[in-house]
Amino acid sequence: MEEAIRIADKYLTEEDAYDARMDYSSASLECGCPERIFISFSWCLSKFEKQPSEYSSFMIMWHYKWVLNQIWRLPQFSLEQIESVFDDFREKCLKYDYSLRAYYQQKVNLMLSQGKTQEAALYYQKWRAAPRDQLSDCKACEQNLFGKYYFTINHNKKGMQAVKPILEGKIKCRTVPQNTYSHIISPLLKLGEYDRAISTANKAFRSMQGVEYLQEYGVFMEFFTVTDMKKAVKLYERTIRLGLESKMPWDRFQYLLSVRLFLQQWSKAKRRKKLLESETVTLEWLEKEINSIAAAFNTRNENDYLNRYIADKEANIQRLVSAYHDAQ
Repeated sequence: MEEAIRIADKYLTEEDAYDARMDYSSASLECGCPERIFISFSWCLSKFEKQPSEYSSFMIMWHYKWVLNQIWRLPQFSLEQIESVFDDFREKCLKYDYSLRAYYQQKVNLMLSQGKTQEAALYYQKWRAAPRDQLSDCKACEQNLFGKYYFTINHNKKGMQAVKPILEGKIKCRTVPQNTYSHIISPLLKLGEYDRAISTANKAFRSMQGVEYLQEYGVFMEFFTVTDMKKAVKLYERTIRLGLESKMPWDRFQYLLSVRLFLQQWSKAKRRKKLLESETVTLEWLEKEINSIAAAFNTRNENDYLNRYIADKEANIQRLVSAYHDAQ
């Protein structure tokens, strides 16, 4: 696709160059390289702003949603820059007669990423109240995210109620229920529904494929670390190179944190097997990498949320190990 952009720029029309970059932006997410969306999208947004009548406002705004969901994942962007991008998206929603539902949805994600649960709650209510329109995610994706919101603030029963239509097969899409499975694993364990958690994890283990699921792979690695170490090893070896290649700091942080939780448990017993990338991926290296990324986000966000997030994750897996073993 990069070659297609070069060809379009040199030999074809500006419209062809625009379309090539829009396709490239879509592919960047599907190929697990979301950091590549910013340059291609910025080029297209500039062209759209200069000649809005020549291009689809719906398509550029749909891509803009993706940018909003990626920009806070890079600590290189300041809070001021992020807010400026969000404000611009909001203004364009109003200018081109779109509901603010998508804007509020992305503000929830932004606030939760910084541990600002009170602000997230306010935007969540506005999200639910705003009318659906073309720019809204499909009903399955939205229902999935309603559940994820409740799980993030530790309202697990409400979260399970929100994703019930998905789990019953009443609504689905290309990425749902695959994403949903990863959201409900930890809540099921916290609720003591071990058999259901195992059944869900096994189903997801078989069905989930693709580099865009890096964070989800991490969630299931944590789960199998508690319930089935052999599967945890398989999942680690299937995905570790994807994690090492990831250049999106937030996704890399989440995945490597899961790897560290896995490796901490793995290292407690003497084992003959030598893990893939074991010379690089050591507990010492993981601690340095994870703490470095967390520090960058904390500096940008002007708080210590990710330090607390790491501590909560580590405490939670210890509780789950004890609870699961007691239940067997």
